[in-house]
Amino acid sequence: MEQQILSLMREGHRERALELMARAWAQPLGRFCAALVGSAAEGEDLLQETFVEAWRAMDSFRQEASPRAWLYGIARNLCASHLRRRDRRRGLFGRFFSDEGADSAHRRSSEENAVRTEEQRLLDAALSDLKPAMREAVLLHYQGRFSMQEIGGMLGISPVNARKRVSLGVGALREKLRPVLMKPENPRGGDHENEPEQSMSTDSRPRVVGS
Repeated sequence: MEQQILSLMREGHRERALELMARAWAQPLGRFCAALVGSAAEGEDLLQETFVEAWRAMDSFRQEASPRAWLYGIARNLCASHLRRRDRRRGLFGRFFSDEGADSAHRRSSEENAVRTEEQRLLDAALSDLKPAMREAVLLHYQGRFSMQEIGGMLGISPVNARKRVSLGVGALREKLRPVLMKPENPRGGDHENEPEQSMSTDSRPRVVGS
C-alpha cells in the first residue's frame, strides 16, 4: 500500500494518493491526534486539517521520509500548534472568565468521558500527565507503530534517545495505570514489581483513546 501511495505521489495523482492514505491510516491517525490533544472532537478536526495540509503540501514531498511518516509529521505539527493556541486561549479566558470557563470545560469533559470506558478514561488522564516529549514518542511507537529509527528521525533525536523516551513514558504509564495493568497480588505472597519487560510487548500495548 505504501509503495503504491508513493508511486501516485511521484506521478502527481494527489486525489488517489490521499484516498489511499485515508483508507490506510485515517483511523490510527485520528486516535493519535485525539490522544495528543486530549479530545476526540478536536482530534477529529485535526485529522481533517492533516489531510487538507497534505493535499496542499504534496508537491513539496521529497521522499525524505515514507508517506506514512510524512503524514504523521504533518499531524504532529498541527497538534502542537493547536495546543499552543489552546493554552493561550485558556490563559486569556482564565483572566476574565475563570469560574465560568472552568465550569464549562468541566461539563464538556464530563460529557465526553461519559461515553468512554473507565480504562480509557484512566489512560487518557495518564497520557495527558506525561511530558509532551514522552507522550509523542509513546504514541508514535504504540499508536503509529513506528520504529525507534523512524521516531528519532521525526523528532530530531537519536534512536537511542527515542527508545529512552518510549521506555520512560511506558514506565510512567505503568505506574499511573497500576490498578488496571497489574494482576492481583500473588496468593503465595509474591508480587509483580519485577515483571519482565515483555509485559509491554506488541500484544499487550496500552490502548490509546479512540477518536
